[in-house]
Amino acid sequence: MARLEYRLHHDPLEVICHYDSIPLEELLIRNVSDWLIRGGTIYEKQRTEKQENLHLIYVTPSDQVTEQMEPSIDNGEALVVEIRQFAEELTDYPILHLQHCDSLLDVLLLLQTETITLNGQKWDKSSFEIDEDRKMFVYYARSTK
Repeated sequence: MARLEYRLHHDPLEVICHYDSIPLEELLIRNVSDWLIRGGTIYEKQRTEKQENLHLIYVTPSDQVTEQMEPSIDNGEALVVEIRQFAEELTDYPILHLQHCDSLLDVLLLLQTETITLNGQKWDKSSFEIDEDRKMFVYYARSTK
């Protein structure tokens, strides 16, 4: 297993957080996720890097403020992905569906899926987020209409 560090893009020596012995599946999800929420701060991924057994994700803090509109779902050890509607004009992104996954590989497969169908309507992925504060994954989707 490898070590993962999140670092600030503009100050690469500043480590935001780290994970020792991170499972490969989780590392893959984190490597391709666009956003991280941790400690009330939203971070945008800028780039990734590998140095032997050390994996680095460089992020920039966003000027957006996190507001938890719904209470966190008590999912225990379950893996849940919120699928939320994204549109530039929205300030709140409504939940379209809660996807329960059996494994991190199932989460990774959903993350890499560009178009999903919900209730007969197609949605294109806009971005993917790891919300550590709520222990949730979030898939943002735009209507293909």
